[in-house]
Amino acid sequence: MRVFLAFAVAVIPLAAQSPSARLLNMSRPDAADFQVGDRFEVAITGAPNQPVSVRTTMQGRTNWGPVIGSTDANGRWSVSGQFEKADFGDWREVWTIGGRVVNPVISFSVAAPCPPGGQRLLENTSASHSALFCDSAAGPQTFVTHSAADPFRTPDGRVIPGQTRWDLDIISLELAHPDWGLRQIKRADQEVDLIAGMIGVNALDEKETRVVLALVREARRMPPATITLLQHLAIGTDQEDLKKEISEMLASVGVR
Repeated sequence: MRVFLAFAVAVIPLAAQSPSARLLNMSRPDAADFQVGDRFEVAITGAPNQPVSVRTTMQGRTNWGPVIGSTDANGRWSVSGQFEKADFGDWREVWTIGGRVVNPVISFSVAAPCPPGGQRLLENTSASHSALFCDSAAGPQTFVTHSAADPFRTPDGRVIPGQTRWDLDIISLELAHPDWGLRQIKRADQEVDLIAGMIGVNALDEKETRVVLALVREARRMPPATITLLQHLAIGTDQEDLKKEISEMLASVGVR
């Protein structure tokens, strides 16, 4: 994913609007899909002068990113770039502004630019890894999705190295899909520790917050990292019942 520019754009005041995120195809504005070679722009709107971060999932691997920018005085921030061959596959981006999740979550695929009628052969090499062979006018091309050992590039241009912590990806999956019932990390307190160290400045949505609170209730202890995590979750939610539950958890260990 070649990134051209990350910048804050001064436009009309947007502070009163709810946070939002849009992924735009700048090469083919009328297209509903994305292909290798397309230029893109991610446009974020929200509260002014707030930190921006992104949680990027590419082919099942998740990077919980640091602060990568800040909204301007009008509540705008954007990043632009171009999809490359290495970006072929499925993507999911969850953006955070000022500790709050930006809606909607952006899910999309970067497809191969195969011409209509070109020969295609899809070879599944694993459940999440595949190769596409395309006989195009420019000659044969091969597009391969990432494996866990491959690095990938986030929308803001950071290169994420090959996977070395499988447990973090499992936790990310459990947060996003609690109904899957993975729970391969058996101890709740171990999961809470991993989550506290993993999400960093990124916010969780309502469903994910409820998963974490359930784990905290199940855990046998509440170390300082868990207290900090609960305080972080309280800032990131607008749900009064969640705020109340978090407040009661903190009060139980003498934190107001």
